[in-house]
Amino acid sequence: MKFLKSKVFLICAAVALSVALITGCLAILGFSGPVKLVLGTVAKPFRAVGTWAANAVNGFTEVFDDYGKIKAENDALRALLEEKEDESYNAGILTEENQWLKQYLNIAAKHPDLHLADAKIIAMEGDNYSTSVTLNKGSVHGVKNGMAVMTEKGIVGRVVETGLDWCRVVSVIDTQSSVGAHIERTGASGIIEGSAGIQGNGECRMTYIESGADIRVGDRVCTSGGAGSSFPAGLHIGEITAIDADPEAGRIVATVKTAVSFSELRELFGVMVVIGYKGGS
Repeated sequence: MKFLKSKVFLICAAVALSVALITGCLAILGFSGPVKLVLGTVAKPFRAVGTWAANAVNGFTEVFDDYGKIKAENDALRALLEEKEDESYNAGILTEENQWLKQYLNIAAKHPDLHLADAKIIAMEGDNYSTSVTLNKGSVHGVKNGMAVMTEKGIVGRVVETGLDWCRVVSVIDTQSSVGAHIERTGASGIIEGSAGIQGNGECRMTYIESGADIRVGDRVCTSGGAGSSFPAGLHIGEITAIDADPEAGRIVATVKTAVSFSELRELFGVMVVIGYKGGS
């Protein structure tokens, strides 16, 4: 309404009316040629504006068409990416499951008498050479305190605390740990104990070895087991890296590098809990 009352509108209306009257009179008087010329001249700017408007509309439509195509392409790429991510996730799960199965089969082949429960590490305590881990298996899975925990490389440690669906494991390098052991080559026996001075190197000590025992650097050390023990015999612990005499006790003390690298426990897919074996408790 404001536009209809504006000066611009009134002027345009007056011009249009004047043109109409003049061209009408000229046409009556027989000047049709000049009338067409005048009308063509007057209409030219309007035709130009119309052409510009049409081109603008067409361009606007093309922009929308391009936007629609780009959006469709982006949606397709997003769907493809999600599909590939799902495939990658599923492939990761299959890889982990294959790693666990391979580990289980390797242990089962070496120790067919063992009854194993697979477990995942859900928490760790300590420094980079963590000596305590928490697993996602507990009493409802048959886990009890004292049970051995291992990987295909060897012993990790012993269960010291058990909940319904979790357990805490202290490693063989922990100062709280004590495991009966023997030298695989000769059968010389001793006790594997954690030692604060060498724990950070992933090492422990084998103590109470008879002074005349035949042991050498490089000898493999395994669990000795025994009747009623929750640790079966023959599980790999590590290798001897140094031998020292204990004159006061009249015995030998050996340094043992563990087969399991405790600094790499976080990278393990899982471990095995020995929940039973032939001849064990």
